[in-house]
Amino acid sequence: MHGIFSILLIWLLSATTPAGAAQWRFVTEDFPPFTYPADTPVSETAGVAAAGPFVEVVHAICARLQHQCTITLYPWRRAFRLAEQGQVDGIFTLTRSPQREQVFHISRMLVTSRYSVFAQTDSSFVFNHPNDMTGRRVGVYGPSGTSYVLSERLKSVPDVRFHLTADNRRLLRMLQSGRFGVEGVAVLNQDVAWHLIEDERLKGIREAGELGPISYGIGLSRKTVSAAQFEAFEQALDAAIGDGTVPAILRRHKLEAAY
Repeated sequence: MHGIFSILLIWLLSATTPAGAAQWRFVTEDFPPFTYPADTPVSETAGVAAAGPFVEVVHAICARLQHQCTITLYPWRRAFRLAEQGQVDGIFTLTRSPQREQVFHISRMLVTSRYSVFAQTDSSFVFNHPNDMTGRRVGVYGPSGTSYVLSERLKSVPDVRFHLTADNRRLLRMLQSGRFGVEGVAVLNQDVAWHLIEDERLKGIREAGELGPISYGIGLSRKTVSAAQFEAFEQALDAAIGDGTVPAILRRHKLEAAY
C-alpha cells in the first residue's frame, strides 16, 4: 500500500508541474549586429550573457512555448562543440549545410545578409568572379559557416590560400596591417564587417565586391530536442512572424528578413 501511495504522489506532483518547466540552453557567439555580449560581467567559465536581435527572437519563441531558456555567448568553436555534442539544446546563428542538417534541426532562415570581399584601400583589386581570387591569400573567419561556403565557392579556383582566423575583429585588423600581403583579401559577412569597421574605427579597408547572399537560422540539437519539440518550436516561430513580433525585431535592428 505504501508503494502505491508513493507512486500516486509522484504522479500527482508531475501532473501539477507546469508545461513551461522545460528548460532549454542556447549558445551563440560574438557576431554583431546579429548577436553580441550583453552588458554583464565577463566570465571565462560561465560564459557571457548574450544580446541582439537573434537573442530577442529566441526569447520570444521560448515565451510562447512557456520554456525557460538561457542564452550564453562563447567563442564559436566552443559554442558549436557544446551544441554538436548535445551539451546544450540550441545554437545560432546557423547556416545550412548537409553536415549540420545531420546534427541539428534547423529552423527556417530568419535573416539574409551577404558575404563580401574586403581589401586594403591602397589595393586596386575589384571582385567580380571567383576566378579573381586566383593566386591570392584569403583571410576568413573559421572554421565556420563562412569558411565552409567560401571553400565551396572557390574550390575550382587555382592557387587560393586560405587563412582561418577565429575572430572577425582580429581578421579585419590583420587585413588592415597587411598580414595577408599586398594582394591579400578577407571575406566576411557584410553586415558584420561594416559594424566592426565602425565600432573599431578601422581605417584603410574597403569593400571590393560581393561574393553572394547568405541566410541564418536557429539550430536545435537532435540529441536533446525531439522532432515533435522542434515542430512546436517552428510553429511558435511562424506565429511570432505572423503577428509581427519577429518583423518588428528585425526592423528595429535594420536587418533584412529571409522569409
